[in-house]
Amino acid sequence: MSSHSSLNHIYRTVWNQSLGAMVAVAEIASAGGRSSGAAGSATVNTLSASFRLKALAAGVALAWAGAPLTAVANPTGGVVVVGQATMATSGTHLLVTTQNGAGTNHSAINWQSFSVPQGSTTFFQQPNASSTSINRVVSNTPSQLFGTLGSNGNLVLVNQAGITVGAGAVVDTASFTASSLQMSDADALAGRMRFGSGSGSGGAVSMGGNVMARSGDVVLIGSSVDTGKDALIKAPSGATILVAGSAVSISSRGLEGIHFDVQAGANNAVNLGTLKGDAVGIFAGTLRHSGQIQAQAVQVEGGKVLLKAVELAEISGAVKASGANGLGGTIHTTADKVWLKGTALLDASAAKGGGEVLVGGGWQGKDARLSNAQISLVSQGATIKVDATEQGNAGTAVVWANGATRFDGRISAKGGVLGGNGGNVEVSGKEYLDFRGSAELLAPHGKAGMLLLDPASLTIQ
Repeated sequence: MSSHSSLNHIYRTVWNQSLGAMVAVAEIASAGGRSSGAAGSATVNTLSASFRLKALAAGVALAWAGAPLTAVANPTGGVVVVGQATMATSGTHLLVTTQNGAGTNHSAINWQSFSVPQGSTTFFQQPNASSTSINRVVSNTPSQLFGTLGSNGNLVLVNQAGITVGAGAVVDTASFTASSLQMSDADALAGRMRFGSGSGSGGAVSMGGNVMARSGDVVLIGSSVDTGKDALIKAPSGATILVAGSAVSISSRGLEGIHFDVQAGANNAVNLGTLKGDAVGIFAGTLRHSGQIQAQAVQVEGGKVLLKAVELAEISGAVKASGANGLGGTIHTTADKVWLKGTALLDASAAKGGGEVLVGGGWQGKDARLSNAQISLVSQGATIKVDATEQGNAGTAVVWANGATRFDGRISAKGGVLGGNGGNVEVSGKEYLDFRGSAELLAPHGKAGMLLLDPASLTIQ
């Protein structure tokens, strides 16, 4: 976010006798002078309300100067713009207690810096788990989280200079949204989850630690987004979503609530880590996944994985999706070019019935849910599974391209060992197909499945 944000400049400093320090307040606040302030607390007005800074029993509290500060421990230079907030430090711990703005379910704070060093803790105590605290960094200082960041509610961190969650860091909240695309003043005041690149492209969002959303989603937004091999991101009751784009808005929870614009070549997402959730989505111009993805449904519509890129989707890691009631989940991956490398595993198998895996498009390229690939490549060693592992029917697996498909991999769509039929499998390129792989469609106690090869030109080896 630009340091010239209008909200960044409408505060000044006043003396608080009880804290023995200058504190940052909105320009509309009255100056108390050195004789003002009740003992043990300071009340200052902000754009939408007032907030109270309470001194700790030991007499330690957080103080700010009016100019940007260098972050030495935990977030600094906070100015409340929606609701109220009490901020207090004790050693390396910062406690921010918020109250929502009148008639809203959110608070908002502008910070000069927002980092949590190793060994430090910042916690946002909100009115309830459904409350949201929006935190925007209005300087050019990147956020570096190497300690512990927590909240009982939903936490939003916006920093156009970039956000890093380092190895060993822990983020534990009801839901967590981190964006290096800016949020406008108007959207922050209204609590709208709308992010754009503004005058700049925005920094990167990089995850190397542990992120847990206990009841909602984890959403990582940036011009580029990457997760390291040691990163673990979990949303057991929600969705884990990575978006590398130029404009993103969130209208509701889950994959269906994400709306975005991405650009080929400019917006890259790389996942080397582990992503877990009721649903998992990665959206980018170019997408590379070599880590682990696991979507396990906690409700009927869960168990979905959507990997969508404009230019290239390159998959070399594992993707597993399991639905509710012992049924397989859904895995969709699409881009102009889709490449399943030799170590890729797309697995929607389950005990009572296989799920659905669509690579490059749906059945005969006619599935309106997906944009069809032009080229689909499945390398030797790559595996797609939609088996029923106990009793039930296998699912559906499709590898499609509007142009050419080369298939050297393996598809397994077997019926259950205790009963059930084999699945439906299609491997096609509308113009050309080179099929050198295998498909297993057997059902020990049912009907074998079907393999459809339906290109204009076909090579089988």
